[in-house]
Amino acid sequence: MKRNRERKIEKGLTEGRISASIWKLALPMMIGGALQNLFTLVDLYFVGMLGHIEVAALSIAGIIMSVLMMFIIGITTGTIALIAHYTGNRKHEKTDEVFGQTILLGIIGSVIMLLITFFGVEPLLKLFGAKGDVLRFGAEFLRIIFGWSIVIFLFVGINQSLRGSGDARTPLKALIIANIINIFFCPLLILGLWFFPRMGVAGSAAATVIGRSVGLIYLILHICIRQSTIQLRWRWLKPNIAIMRRILSIGSYASLQVLVREISFLFLMRLVAHSGDVAIAAYGIGSRLRMVIMVPGFGFANAASVLTGQNLGAGQPDRASRSTWRTVLYYEFLAIPVSTLFIAFAPHLIAFFNDYPGVVSIGATYMRYLGATFPFLAFTLVLGQAMNGAGDTRATTIVNAIGQLLVRIPLAYILALALGIGATGIWLGINASDISQGILMIFVFQMGHWKTAHAKHREKLEGKDYIYSNK
Repeated sequence: MKRNRERKIEKGLTEGRISASIWKLALPMMIGGALQNLFTLVDLYFVGMLGHIEVAALSIAGIIMSVLMMFIIGITTGTIALIAHYTGNRKHEKTDEVFGQTILLGIIGSVIMLLITFFGVEPLLKLFGAKGDVLRFGAEFLRIIFGWSIVIFLFVGINQSLRGSGDARTPLKALIIANIINIFFCPLLILGLWFFPRMGVAGSAAATVIGRSVGLIYLILHICIRQSTIQLRWRWLKPNIAIMRRILSIGSYASLQVLVREISFLFLMRLVAHSGDVAIAAYGIGSRLRMVIMVPGFGFANAASVLTGQNLGAGQPDRASRSTWRTVLYYEFLAIPVSTLFIAFAPHLIAFFNDYPGVVSIGATYMRYLGATFPFLAFTLVLGQAMNGAGDTRATTIVNAIGQLLVRIPLAYILALALGIGATGIWLGINASDISQGILMIFVFQMGHWKTAHAKHREKLEGKDYIYSNK
C-alpha cells in the first residue's frame, strides 16, 4: 500500500449548487443500477435455455441469497453513513479508519457465509420447498456464491465506501468491468461453450464470482495505488470496537428493511398464486416493468443518502434537508411522466412480453394501479435513504414495516380472499401500502428525528454533544 499519496477530495457536495451535487452522484448510480438489472436479465436468459427446473433452482437460490444481501446491506449502510459524516467533517483519517473496519466486518461476514456453505445450504433450500434436481442445482449455485462471498462483501463494501466519500464514478467503472466479465462468462460456463465445462446453474454463480473478482482487483488497485477519496492503511485493519458497533448499530435496521421486504414479497406471492398462473404471469411482468422506474429511483435515493450524511457531517442540517427535497423533486419529474405512460399504454406494455388475453387484461389493471402510486414511491425511496444516510435507519424500518406488513399483506388478503375480489384486491393492497408509506415517510422526515439520531451517533464516536434543531 503506497504511502504519502495525495488524497482526492470530491468537492461541491457540501457547498455550491445543490442540483449539481445531486446529478454528480445520481447519474453514475442510475447507470450502475441499470447495468445490474441488465446482468440479472442476461443471467436469467441463459439459465432459461437449460429448462424450467434450472430456472426454479435459480429462483429459490435467489431468495436465499437475500440472507447474504442482508449482511452486506447492513454493513454498507452503516459504512455510508459514517464515511459520509467524516468526509463532510473533513476528517479523512477517520474515513479511512471506517473503511478499514468495513473490510474487517466483510471478512467476518464471509466466514459466517462459509459456515453456512458447509452446514446450511441444503436445509435452507428444503425450507423453501426445494427437492430433487431443484435442490441439487440450487445447492451447487449457493455453495459457490456463499463459499466465495468474501469477493462480494469486499466488492460491495469498497464500492459503497467510495460512494459515501463522494466518488460515484469509480464504483461505476468497477461495476462496468465486473458486468462485462460476468456477461461474457455466463453462456460459456452455463452452457459449456468452446472448451469450458457445462456447469449449468452453477455456471451462473461462477460467472458472478469471476466478474466480481476482476472488479474487486480494479477497486483495490484504485484505493492502494491511484489518487483516491479513501485510502487503505494496515493500521486501520486493527479492530476498533467502537466504530464496528456504530456501523452495526446503524446497519442492523437496514438489514431488517431487507427482511421486511422479503417477508412481504413471500406473502404476496402466495396470495397471487391463489389467483392462478395467469395472475402470476401478469404480476411477474408488472414487477419487472416496475423496476424501470425504481432503478433511477435507487440512484436518486443513494445520492440523497450521501448528501445528507456529508452535509450533517459538515454541520449543515438545513442544506441536508434542502438537498433531500430537491432530490425528491427531480425524481418526481421522472416518475410522473412514466406514471402517465404506464396508465395510458398498460395493455401494450404487458402484451410486448406476453400477448395471452388473460395476462394482458390482469397485467394492464395491475400496471394502472401501480402507475397511480409512482409519485408516492419517490417519497418512500428518497426520504427513506436520506434518513438512512443520517444514521436513522430505525425510523425507515418502522415505516416500511407498517406499510408492507401491517397494510399491504392484511389488506390484500382481506380484499382478494375474504371479500373475493381476486387479483384486483391484491393490487389495491399494494396501492394502499405504497401510498401510506409515502405519506408516513414525509411525516417522519419532517419531524426531524434523523438529525438527532445523527447527533447521537456523532456524540458516541467523538465524545461530544452535537444536537441539531428539528426545525
